[in-house]
Amino acid sequence: MKIAVCDDQQSSLRHVLTQVSSVAPRAEVSSFSSIPDLIHIIEDGVKFDAVLMDIEWDGEQKGIDYAAEIYKLSPQTSIIFVTGYPECYSQQIFLKTINLAGFVSKPIDAAILSKNLEKIEDGMAARQNRKLVLRFNGVITSIDPDDILYIESRARTSTVYSTDGSYLCYEKLVDLTKRLPGHFVLTHKSFLVNMDKIRRIDREFVLLEQSMEVPVSKSRLNGIREYYFQYIGSRI
Repeated sequence: MKIAVCDDQQSSLRHVLTQVSSVAPRAEVSSFSSIPDLIHIIEDGVKFDAVLMDIEWDGEQKGIDYAAEIYKLSPQTSIIFVTGYPECYSQQIFLKTINLAGFVSKPIDAAILSKNLEKIEDGMAARQNRKLVLRFNGVITSIDPDDILYIESRARTSTVYSTDGSYLCYEKLVDLTKRLPGHFVLTHKSFLVNMDKIRRIDREFVLLEQSMEVPVSKSRLNGIREYYFQYIGSRI
Protein backbone atom coordinates (compact mmCIF):
# COMPACT_ATOMS: atom_id res chain seq x y z
CA MET A 1 0.00 0.00 0.00
CA LYS A 2 1.23 3.49 -0.86
CA ILE A 3 0.33 6.07 1.80
CA ALA A 4 0.77 9.85 2.06
CA VAL A 5 0.69 11.51 5.47
CA CYS A 6 0.01 15.27 5.53
CA ASP A 7 0.15 17.67 8.45
CA ASP A 8 1.58 21.17 8.76
CA GLN A 9 2.52 20.61 12.42
CA GLN A 10 5.79 18.69 12.60
CA SER A 11 5.04 17.06 15.96
CA SER A 12 1.67 15.82 14.70
CA LEU A 13 3.24 14.67 11.44
CA ARG A 14 5.81 12.59 13.33
CA HIS A 15 3.08 11.14 15.55
CA VAL A 16 0.97 10.03 12.58
CA LEU A 17 4.00 8.60 10.78
CA THR A 18 4.93 6.58 13.87
CA GLN A 19 1.44 5.14 14.17
CA VAL A 20 1.23 4.31 10.45
CA SER A 21 4.60 2.55 10.59
CA SER A 22 3.48 0.50 13.59
CA VAL A 23 0.22 -0.78 12.04
CA ALA A 24 1.37 -0.97 8.39
CA PRO A 25 5.11 -1.77 8.46
CA ARG A 26 5.15 -2.92 4.83
CA ALA A 27 3.51 0.23 3.47
CA GLU A 28 5.40 2.76 1.34
CA VAL A 29 4.88 5.98 3.28
CA SER A 30 5.60 9.56 2.17
CA SER A 31 5.20 12.64 4.37
CA PHE A 32 4.12 16.17 3.42
CA SER A 33 3.84 19.36 5.45
CA SER A 34 2.19 21.12 2.49
CA ILE A 35 -0.97 19.84 0.79
CA PRO A 36 -0.24 21.79 -2.45
CA ASP A 37 3.04 19.85 -2.67
CA LEU A 38 1.12 16.59 -2.45
CA ILE A 39 -1.42 17.72 -5.03
CA HIS A 40 1.38 18.75 -7.40
CA ILE A 41 2.88 15.26 -7.18
CA ILE A 42 -0.51 13.66 -7.85
CA GLU A 43 -0.92 15.95 -10.87
CA ASP A 44 2.40 14.59 -12.14
CA GLY A 45 0.93 11.08 -12.10
CA VAL A 46 2.04 9.70 -8.72
CA LYS A 47 -0.73 7.59 -7.21
CA PHE A 48 -1.46 6.98 -3.54
CA ASP A 49 -3.79 4.33 -2.17
CA ALA A 50 -4.47 6.36 0.95
CA VAL A 51 -3.92 9.89 2.23
CA LEU A 52 -3.99 10.62 5.96
CA MET A 53 -4.45 14.34 6.34
CA ASP A 54 -5.18 16.91 8.99
CA ILE A 55 -8.36 18.94 8.49
CA GLU A 56 -6.97 22.15 9.98
CA TRP A 57 -4.59 24.06 7.67
CA ASP A 58 -3.38 27.65 7.67
CA GLY A 59 -5.21 29.78 5.09
CA GLU A 60 -8.71 29.76 3.64
CA GLN A 61 -8.78 26.14 2.49
CA LYS A 62 -9.42 23.30 4.89
CA GLY A 63 -8.52 19.67 4.54
CA ILE A 64 -12.02 18.96 3.20
CA ASP A 65 -11.39 21.36 0.30
CA TYR A 66 -8.02 19.78 -0.46
CA ALA A 67 -9.55 16.30 -0.30
CA ALA A 68 -12.08 17.36 -2.94
CA GLU A 69 -9.19 18.48 -5.18
CA ILE A 70 -7.46 15.14 -4.68
CA TYR A 71 -10.66 13.30 -5.58
CA LYS A 72 -10.88 15.13 -8.91
CA LEU A 73 -7.31 14.11 -9.73
CA SER A 74 -7.38 10.60 -8.26
CA PRO A 75 -10.86 9.26 -7.36
CA GLN A 76 -9.43 5.92 -6.23
CA THR A 77 -7.29 7.53 -3.49
CA SER A 78 -8.90 6.97 -0.09
CA ILE A 79 -8.89 9.81 2.45
CA ILE A 80 -8.57 9.40 6.21
CA PHE A 81 -9.04 12.66 8.08
CA VAL A 82 -6.97 13.16 11.21
CA THR A 83 -7.93 15.87 13.71
CA GLY A 84 -7.89 16.83 17.35
CA TYR A 85 -11.32 18.43 16.98
CA PRO A 86 -13.63 15.80 15.44
CA GLU A 87 -16.82 17.41 16.72
CA CYS A 88 -16.14 20.52 14.61
CA TYR A 89 -16.21 18.65 11.31
CA SER A 90 -18.60 15.73 11.82
CA GLN A 91 -21.12 17.29 9.43
CA GLN A 92 -18.86 19.25 7.08
CA ILE A 93 -16.97 16.18 5.85
CA PHE A 94 -20.07 15.04 3.94
CA LEU A 95 -20.62 18.32 2.06
CA LYS A 96 -18.07 17.68 -0.70
CA THR A 97 -17.40 14.74 -3.00
CA ILE A 98 -14.39 12.89 -1.65
CA ASN A 99 -13.36 9.26 -1.30
CA LEU A 100 -13.73 9.26 2.48
CA ALA A 101 -12.49 6.08 4.15
CA GLY A 102 -12.19 7.12 7.77
CA PHE A 103 -11.98 9.74 10.50
CA VAL A 104 -9.32 9.38 13.21
CA SER A 105 -8.97 11.56 16.30
CA LYS A 106 -5.67 12.73 17.78
CA PRO A 107 -3.91 11.21 19.61
CA ILE A 108 -4.33 8.32 17.23
CA ASP A 109 -5.72 5.02 18.44
CA ALA A 110 -3.59 2.41 16.63
CA ALA A 111 -6.44 -0.12 16.57
CA ILE A 112 -8.81 2.35 14.87
CA LEU A 113 -6.16 3.37 12.37
CA SER A 114 -5.42 -0.29 11.60
CA LYS A 115 -9.11 -1.00 10.90
CA ASN A 116 -9.33 1.99 8.55
CA LEU A 117 -6.27 0.86 6.59
CA GLU A 118 -7.58 -2.72 6.45
CA LYS A 119 -10.82 -1.40 4.96
CA ILE A 120 -8.85 0.41 2.27
CA GLU A 121 -6.84 -2.74 1.52
CA ASP A 122 -10.09 -4.69 1.15
CA GLY A 123 -11.28 -2.12 -1.37
CA MET A 124 -8.00 -2.38 -3.27
CA ALA A 125 -8.40 -6.15 -3.45
CA ALA A 126 -11.94 -5.76 -4.76
CA ARG A 127 -10.75 -3.36 -7.47
CA GLN A 128 -8.02 -5.81 -8.42
CA ASN A 129 -10.64 -8.52 -8.91
CA ARG A 130 -12.73 -6.33 -11.21
CA LYS A 131 -9.88 -5.29 -13.50
CA LEU A 132 -10.54 -5.40 -17.23
CA VAL A 133 -8.39 -8.08 -18.87
CA LEU A 134 -7.55 -7.46 -22.55
CA ARG A 135 -6.00 -9.83 -25.05
CA PHE A 136 -4.29 -8.85 -28.31
CA ASN A 137 -1.81 -10.86 -30.38
CA GLY A 138 -0.98 -13.13 -27.47
CA VAL A 139 -0.40 -10.23 -25.06
CA ILE A 140 -2.59 -10.00 -21.94
CA THR A 141 -3.09 -6.62 -20.27
CA SER A 142 -4.96 -5.91 -17.02
CA ILE A 143 -6.43 -2.42 -16.57
CA ASP A 144 -8.24 -0.82 -13.64
CA PRO A 145 -11.54 0.58 -14.99
CA ASP A 146 -10.95 3.74 -12.93
CA ASP A 147 -7.90 4.48 -15.11
CA ILE A 148 -9.81 4.26 -18.40
CA LEU A 149 -10.62 7.53 -20.18
CA TYR A 150 -12.56 6.11 -23.11
CA ILE A 151 -12.70 3.22 -25.56
CA GLU A 152 -12.89 3.55 -29.34
CA SER A 153 -14.11 0.81 -31.66
CA ARG A 154 -12.73 0.47 -35.20
CA ALA A 155 -13.40 -2.38 -37.59
CA ARG A 156 -12.62 -5.59 -35.69
CA THR A 157 -10.66 -4.03 -32.82
CA SER A 158 -11.21 -1.69 -29.90
CA THR A 159 -8.64 0.68 -28.41
CA VAL A 160 -8.73 1.34 -24.69
CA TYR A 161 -7.30 4.76 -23.81
CA SER A 162 -6.19 4.98 -20.19
CA THR A 163 -4.29 7.48 -18.07
CA ASP A 164 -1.04 5.64 -18.79
CA GLY A 165 -1.38 4.63 -22.44
CA SER A 166 -3.54 2.88 -25.05
CA TYR A 167 -4.23 -0.81 -25.57
CA LEU A 168 -5.72 -2.79 -28.45
CA CYS A 169 -8.04 -5.77 -28.08
CA TYR A 170 -10.24 -7.96 -30.27
CA GLU A 171 -13.55 -7.15 -28.62
CA LYS A 172 -16.69 -5.19 -29.46
CA LEU A 173 -17.89 -2.22 -27.42
CA VAL A 174 -21.10 -4.02 -26.50
CA ASP A 175 -19.07 -6.83 -24.95
CA LEU A 176 -16.66 -4.49 -23.17
CA THR A 177 -19.62 -2.57 -21.73
CA LYS A 178 -20.88 -5.74 -20.04
CA ARG A 179 -17.52 -6.16 -18.29
CA LEU A 180 -17.25 -2.56 -17.06
CA PRO A 181 -18.93 -0.66 -14.16
CA GLY A 182 -22.13 1.29 -14.78
CA HIS A 183 -20.45 4.69 -15.03
CA PHE A 184 -19.38 4.07 -18.64
CA VAL A 185 -21.65 5.58 -21.30
CA LEU A 186 -21.84 5.30 -25.09
CA THR A 187 -21.50 8.82 -26.47
CA HIS A 188 -21.39 7.48 -30.03
CA LYS A 189 -21.77 4.05 -31.58
CA SER A 190 -17.97 3.84 -31.67
CA PHE A 191 -17.05 5.52 -28.37
CA LEU A 192 -17.51 4.42 -24.75
CA VAL A 193 -16.63 7.04 -22.10
CA ASN A 194 -15.81 6.86 -18.39
CA MET A 195 -18.10 9.48 -16.82
CA ASP A 196 -15.63 10.00 -13.95
CA LYS A 197 -13.27 11.52 -16.53
CA ILE A 198 -15.75 13.95 -18.11
CA ARG A 199 -14.95 17.63 -17.60
CA ARG A 200 -17.51 19.17 -19.98
CA ILE A 201 -20.28 18.06 -22.32
CA ASP A 202 -20.70 20.13 -25.49
CA ARG A 203 -23.04 19.68 -28.43
CA GLU A 204 -20.58 17.72 -30.55
CA PHE A 205 -18.10 16.26 -28.06
CA VAL A 206 -17.29 15.58 -24.42
CA LEU A 207 -14.09 17.00 -22.97
CA LEU A 208 -12.18 14.54 -20.80
CA GLU A 209 -9.09 14.70 -18.62
CA GLN A 210 -5.84 15.40 -20.48
CA SER A 211 -7.88 17.67 -22.83
CA MET A 212 -9.15 14.70 -24.84
CA GLU A 213 -12.27 15.25 -26.97
CA VAL A 214 -14.63 12.38 -27.77
CA PRO A 215 -17.49 12.70 -30.30
CA VAL A 216 -21.13 12.79 -29.21
CA SER A 217 -23.97 11.68 -31.48
CA LYS A 218 -26.80 14.23 -31.78
CA SER A 219 -29.31 11.48 -31.09
CA ARG A 220 -27.54 10.58 -27.83
CA LEU A 221 -26.74 14.08 -26.51
CA ASN A 222 -29.81 14.67 -24.31
CA GLY A 223 -29.74 11.15 -22.92
CA ILE A 224 -26.03 11.42 -22.09
CA ARG A 225 -26.51 14.71 -20.28
CA GLU A 226 -29.39 13.32 -18.23
CA TYR A 227 -27.51 10.13 -17.39
CA TYR A 228 -24.37 12.07 -16.47
CA PHE A 229 -26.17 14.49 -14.13
CA GLN A 230 -28.01 11.61 -12.47
CA TYR A 231 -24.70 9.87 -11.92
CA ILE A 232 -23.00 12.97 -10.50
CA GLY A 233 -26.01 13.68 -8.30
CA SER A 234 -25.91 10.17 -6.86
CA ARG A 235 -22.35 10.74 -5.70
CA ILE A 236 -22.94 14.03 -3.87
